[in-house]
Amino acid sequence: MAKFKLASVLLLGAAALQANATELNVGLNNDVVLTELELQVDKDINGVLGYTYSDDSGHIASGALHMTYDAGVHHFEVGGKLSQLWSFYTPNGSTISVGGRYALTLNQNISLHAAAYFAPSVLSFGDVDGQYELDAKVQYRLKPNMAFYVGYHKIGYDYDHDRYAHEHNFTFEDGVYIGGKFRF
Repeated sequence: MAKFKLASVLLLGAAALQANATELNVGLNNDVVLTELELQVDKDINGVLGYTYSDDSGHIASGALHMTYDAGVHHFEVGGKLSQLWSFYTPNGSTISVGGRYALTLNQNISLHAAAYFAPSVLSFGDVDGQYELDAKVQYRLKPNMAFYVGYHKIGYDYDHDRYAHEHNFTFEDGVYIGGKFRF
């Protein structure tokens, strides 16, 4: 498992070196800070490195690769995401989730964004038995390289019934946040 994690980190690092466009997302509420660094690896491929810290729950580091597709006002991203959880109160673990992101441009400045990822038991490692992540936000673009948004984010983990009966479900994050996107 350690070799798998090391290979994944090296692959994402190599992709980052080839990237030519970068976006930084920072979202926060009273208890949580969410950060993402999005790198355009190729015309139709992006990589996303993420880190989430919660005062109440712990830390999550993640890396994702997406295939992207644009169809007029619609933007689609489909791919996989490798995440590592370091929890304050429940067992730690890793997941490989599948899912993606979607954006709908309503006009020149306003857009709607949604993301969903799911890791079944077969793609969950350590003490984690499953994971899901949901995100939705409304974004207002001030200028081509800067935008602000308001959103809702939820991350949940499942644990094996037999080993951790008292910790069957763990909600890492569930709440509204504000944030900004900056393009370099």
